[in-house]
Amino acid sequence: MSFSDLSSLQQAGHGSGDFKHSEDPIAQYSFNFKDPLLPEIVAPSPPSTHLFETLKSIDEFSSNLTLRDVEMQAPLSEELTVVVLDTNILLDYLDVIQAFVTEFEEQGLPVLIIIPGVVIYELDGQKNRERLSWFARRASSWLLKKVKERRSVKGQALNETCKASGNWKKRDLDAIQEFGSERSNDSLIIDCCKYFLRQRRTFLCSKDKLLIVEAESESILTISPGRGTFSSRDIAQALFGIEASRFRFSGYHPTYRDSLDNLIQATPALEPDDDGMDIDDDASSVPRLLHPSHSLDLLHLQVIDYFTGLLLELVARVAGPAVRSFGYSDSVSKHAPSYSKKKFASWGAVECLDYLGAKKRLPRTSPRVETFMTRAYEGVGARRGQDWSRRDWEMALEGLREIGDDWQEGSIRESVSAARLHMSRVFAMPMRPTGL
Repeated sequence: MSFSDLSSLQQAGHGSGDFKHSEDPIAQYSFNFKDPLLPEIVAPSPPSTHLFETLKSIDEFSSNLTLRDVEMQAPLSEELTVVVLDTNILLDYLDVIQAFVTEFEEQGLPVLIIIPGVVIYELDGQKNRERLSWFARRASSWLLKKVKERRSVKGQALNETCKASGNWKKRDLDAIQEFGSERSNDSLIIDCCKYFLRQRRTFLCSKDKLLIVEAESESILTISPGRGTFSSRDIAQALFGIEASRFRFSGYHPTYRDSLDNLIQATPALEPDDDGMDIDDDASSVPRLLHPSHSLDLLHLQVIDYFTGLLLELVARVAGPAVRSFGYSDSVSKHAPSYSKKKFASWGAVECLDYLGAKKRLPRTSPRVETFMTRAYEGVGARRGQDWSRRDWEMALEGLREIGDDWQEGSIRESVSAARLHMSRVFAMPMRPTGL
C-alpha cells in the first residue's frame, strides 16, 4: 500500500503541539503502537509491512517538533540553520548524514535536519526495488529513531508549506504543469525549502542536478556530493564556511553504497586531522583512524548496526516496561545474566540475543548469530566481514530470519531478504583482501 492512500484520511495539524525534549532513552521504543485514525486500513502485503509502519510512524511524529523547540536547545544568540534532505541523499549517503548529525549534536551546534513529507513517501516506494530496499529500510529506521528523540531531525508537518491550501499533501495542478507529473515531487521539496527559507537560512542537500538548479533559481542554498568523497566535513563547510574549522567534523571514509563504483576496494587511507593542520603528538591529540574499505567489511558494519536496532525493538516489545529496570537494581545477584546488569540504552546485539535466548531457544547456527553480530576485535571469535565465508554469512542471516520467525517479528524477516541480496552481489564480484 502506498502512503498516498492515507492522504484523504489524515487531518491537517494532526499530532501538533508543544512538548519537552525527552531524555528517556527508552522512550524511542514503541509499545503496542496503534493508529486511532486508521482503524479500517488493511495492512499491506507482508514484504512491505514493517517499512510501511515505520514510515507511517515518521509521518505521524512530524508535527511534534517546531523550530522554537529546537532553538531552545541552543544558545539564543546563535542562528538556527535548516538542512532539507532529498531522498537520494538518504539512500546513498546515510552514513554521512548520520555522522554529521552525531557530530553537530555532540558540539551543540544549532542545526535542524528536515525531511520533506514527499521524501518519506518516496522511501516507501523503494521497498519493492530490490537493490534499494536495504538502503530504504536503513534510512527509515534511523529517521524514526531520530524523529522520536525530538531533537534535531524532524519531518515536514502538513502545514509547513507555502501552498495557499496550508496543506502540502493537497494536489497542486500548477506545480504539475510547471514541473510535469514525473517531477511533481520535486516541486514539493522546493515548496518545503521555501517555507523554511522564510524563517531561517536553509540549504537543500541533493544529488539531483535538475533539482539543484531549480532550488538555486529560488535563492535556496544547496549542497551536492562531489566525486564520491562526500563527508560530514563537506556539509559543515557548506553551512559554516571558514568557521567550520573551529569544530570537529569527520572527513571522507568509504561506506557500502548502491553505486557500482563503490564496490571497488580502494587502498585504505589515514583520515587527516579534522582541522587539516599538523598538531603535536600528545595525550590531547585525536588519533588518526583507519577505516575499512572492503565491501564485505562495510556491509557487515551496516548489518550489525541495522539488525541491532531491530533486536532492541524486539526486546522492548517482549520485555515491555521491564526494560527500564535493567542495570538499575542494586539487588541483582552476581549470578544474574550479564544483560540484566547493563542499562538497556547501552545494550548491543549480544545482550539482546542473550535476553531472547533466556526466553526462547535461539537457532543453532555456525557461526553463532551473536558472534557474527559483533564488530571485529570486540568479542571472542568476532571477525571482519571479509573474514567470514559466504556460507558463514548465509548461516548468520538464516539465524536472524529464524529469530524473526520464532518471535513473529516481521521487521527482521523482511530485512534479511534485503541484506541477502547485497551479500550475494558482493560475493559475486572479484575481490581482494585489504589488510584492514
